[in-house]
Amino acid sequence: MAKKQKKPVIRKRRAPQREMSAFGPLLFFGLVVTAVINHHAALVAAIGLVPTIVLGFTGRGEHKSQRLQCVGFTNLAGVLPFIPLVVARNDSQVVIGDIFNIVAMFGSAAIGYALIYVGPMVASYVLQSLNQDRIKKIAQQRQALVDMWSHEVLGDKDEEIDQKAPFRSQA
Repeated sequence: MAKKQKKPVIRKRRAPQREMSAFGPLLFFGLVVTAVINHHAALVAAIGLVPTIVLGFTGRGEHKSQRLQCVGFTNLAGVLPFIPLVVARNDSQVVIGDIFNIVAMFGSAAIGYALIYVGPMVASYVLQSLNQDRIKKIAQQRQALVDMWSHEVLGDKDEEIDQKAPFRSQA
């Protein structure tokens, strides 16, 4: 008799844990509270925060919550100046009807996107310049030691210091 072959055990893979951020729920809660207080202001905020809301639903990948916060806060900074105008006049059409106001709100979100892409380049440039300054300082300290103690401090009596390569490689 032939033995029955056992079926291989198929294990379900765990879904990778998603990044959690409190920004989305806080934004939603803020819009609901604003709608209870003044529905015109909530309408302007909802329309002005469309780039943030879209990013919240469609954003993927690593550092999603940081991107959402960067775009969200800059977008919020572009929307908030228009809220007192809407509350004072009790009419959302004053802000929504002017295309320049919408461009200003969406433009603030564009600044957030620009910060996401330009920020790492600026940070790397600053860190690189700081490292270059540190290398120059160490080379100066090394030269001062050589001047004070002669070339014996390097371990080689007859070796000259190469100014282009301040650090010798240990081979």
